[in-house]
Amino acid sequence: MNKLNRSNSILSYLTIGLLLLAVAIRSGASFDWLLSADKPVYTIKDIQKAFPQAVSFKIQSDKSTLVLDDKEKTIGKALISDELDAHHQGYAGDVPLLIAIDANNKVKSVLLLENNETGEFLDHIEDTKLIDSWNTLKLDTMLLQLDVDAVSGATKSSTAIIRTFEKTLANYLEAEQKGSIISPMRIAQLVLISLLLFLSLSMVFAKRFKKLYWYYLILVFLVMGLWLKKMLSLELINNWLSNGLPWQSNWELISILLLSIAMSILGHKKYYCNYLCPMGAIQMLVSKVSPFKKRNIRLKISSISLRNIYLTFIWTSLILGFTLPLSNMEPFMAFSFKVASLIMLLAGVAIIILSLFFNRPWCQFCPTGCLLDSVTTFKPVNKSSHAK
Repeated sequence: MNKLNRSNSILSYLTIGLLLLAVAIRSGASFDWLLSADKPVYTIKDIQKAFPQAVSFKIQSDKSTLVLDDKEKTIGKALISDELDAHHQGYAGDVPLLIAIDANNKVKSVLLLENNETGEFLDHIEDTKLIDSWNTLKLDTMLLQLDVDAVSGATKSSTAIIRTFEKTLANYLEAEQKGSIISPMRIAQLVLISLLLFLSLSMVFAKRFKKLYWYYLILVFLVMGLWLKKMLSLELINNWLSNGLPWQSNWELISILLLSIAMSILGHKKYYCNYLCPMGAIQMLVSKVSPFKKRNIRLKISSISLRNIYLTFIWTSLILGFTLPLSNMEPFMAFSFKVASLIMLLAGVAIIILSLFFNRPWCQFCPTGCLLDSVTTFKPVNKSSHAK
């Protein structure tokens, strides 16, 4: 490796390290999740959002949480989804809830506790007033029959909130919940993701599968992009650095990240970008059908790539205290038509148009791709060369 390449590699590693550190610091990460697997999902401050007079709380034998004032008087109770073993997966993991019950046994409010969902999805839920749907209703099994899907906007985040509410209430009332714990739709998702992983590895290690590559990319775009909206991103890594890895609710994407790192170590640095990223898939598909000659975007200042400059801008801004909308630093929200901003939708359209003329234009800037590219490859030593 010559001095210039070595300097660029060191710069890339330093940039990635500072980026991760900056993201963690600005998100308020304490890294307590590294020390303890029992990090509480709620505190007295969460309960005080529903009960301002609350001073303490007690968990009852029925797993409800009794809320007490400064005189140890009961002012209500809370049903915590985690305490009642109610989990349902959103886009990035569980969406734990606190259901506040007043003294008249009616729903006072429903609060969304700390979670890994992207801000745009949560803003959409707030705009649709989903969590207000149950307010003032009496706590009984009739709540399970309430159909709130119509006001939810039908995103995966809102569906997860509805199902978590139903499961929490059902477990507390020991009632039968609508639907099954593992729905046929969830089984279909797991089967398709497993199929994609199998095919991706097959195309890397078995050449006979490569003839399926373009059909496979269509499947990646439809399943990982339009349907499941599962993709690695700076926003997701930020949430994982802050809150820990949600193995129980998002093991698929965590597995994809670990597999991508392992493949990079084995010498397949573009494994995720070429086989599992829906943004990469749509760029390659558009380039495939485009009649124009493709060019590569190679923008550099001196010997420093534009991607490193972009990443340096991100971590520098975070360190200096500027709040960056991390979900808007990458165009992946364009796959979520219902909640994406106009800017994100236009960014998605711009990438598709540029793909007609350039080879994977977004990949020249992608922070997530740069993170994976920074993984050191351990190439096996060629024994035959030493024998000569």
